[in-house]
Amino acid sequence: MHSEPTVSREAIIAVLRAALDGSPAVLAAFLGGSDATGRTDEFSDIDLVVVVEDGSVEETFGVIHAALEELSPISHRWRLADPTWHGHPQEFLALRDADPAHFVDLVVQTPTGGERFLDAERHGRADVLTDRAGMLAPIPLDEAALQQRIDARLAVLRERFPLFQTLVTRAVRRGFIAEAAVAYQDYAYRPLIELLRIRHCPQRFDYGARYLDRDLPDSLRTEIESLALPGSLDEVEAFRAQAQVLFEATLAEMPPTP
Repeated sequence: MHSEPTVSREAIIAVLRAALDGSPAVLAAFLGGSDATGRTDEFSDIDLVVVVEDGSVEETFGVIHAALEELSPISHRWRLADPTWHGHPQEFLALRDADPAHFVDLVVQTPTGGERFLDAERHGRADVLTDRAGMLAPIPLDEAALQQRIDARLAVLRERFPLFQTLVTRAVRRGFIAEAAVAYQDYAYRPLIELLRIRHCPQRFDYGARYLDRDLPDSLRTEIESLALPGSLDEVEAFRAQAQVLFEATLAEMPPTP
């Protein structure tokens, strides 16, 4: 079991800020995620983005590791394989003496290339820790690029959803509880959420179930939540049928895919 935390989220951020301020290679750093969207609570992790000079990425990882180790031993460190989807090295760090929810999601960028996470419509307004190079002003959302991604995903949803409903119903009819539960989530529930996001909050169409409380109308969010946890095989099929009705009704409101 995890012992009672002795290191606070605020203490982690303070140590990170001091370490980055003391590193000449760091050009800018900010907190994203809940800190950028004004949604921080006791369960929030720490989304840290650091921009460094070319050739200083690994040095910066080392600086951050050393600073955190002074506060608490690092109990878990997971470096994602390169290339990451956003084009920058990324690592997750958990501290032994902190709440498990307060892990650090660290992205280290160089000044050019890759996703910047600074468009406020998708990512909120960066909580700036340091900005020596004046790099962290919000940037406009690339509406054309976003629409291309939405159109491509909507084309997939139009074809995939009706075709794969049978994967849910056959699992129910066979009495395969685990298969039915997973198939429902994969082929009915998650695609429905994606479509509703495209309809009501296209800027974050790919955010899954996160932020539904602010991205969907209240009545629609309540309906979606009521379909989240079927408690039996009969409910899997009943919920799937409701999801299909809502999917088809929402799709009918969408313009044709180009």
